[in-house]
Amino acid sequence: MTDYQLVEHEWFSDLYDIREQWAYFKDVSMSGLMRVTSRSESENSFFDRFLTPHLTLVEFWVCYESALEAQRYKQSKLNIDNKHSKIPWKTSSNLEVHASEIYSHDIFKDFQTELVAALSDCRFKDVDKIDETKIYILTDLQMPNKSWNVAYSPDNMEITCSCSMFQRMGLLCRHYLWILHNQDFQKIPE
Repeated sequence: MTDYQLVEHEWFSDLYDIREQWAYFKDVSMSGLMRVTSRSESENSFFDRFLTPHLTLVEFWVCYESALEAQRYKQSKLNIDNKHSKIPWKTSSNLEVHASEIYSHDIFKDFQTELVAALSDCRFKDVDKIDETKIYILTDLQMPNKSWNVAYSPDNMEITCSCSMFQRMGLLCRHYLWILHNQDFQKIPE
């Protein structure tokens, strides 16, 4: 701050004073935040194909109805495709079978990537116990110098991971899935 003569700058000084909070908002749920913007951009792009700024009200209404009908058709087709087609499994885990039944194809592919990584890359390092909660320390072959703490409480079926992927993105991480697999879960808990 001194090098750039920013010590007296009020806004920058205030920002610098709260620098501990810059840590990517790790504890704040951001699931869906980016999706809202991309969803809005996607909708604008979609309707731009059907609408122009010079339409009369009646023409606007007809074009809008056509756009909605095209969207309904596409959604129905995706629903049928999801219901009547299966993505091949990559593991013999019952968790993967269950995920293929409850998730859409796109979410299942993301889940599948994490499950494969859980089974192939995650390694057990140590375990601690606090009351009834076990805290597993896991490493990953992809990042061998880093470790993650996964707290598992069998009493209330609560699992939390220090990577916070589920809180940020709504997707079960490989560390979480490693616990489920090694605790012999047959289904993904609600």
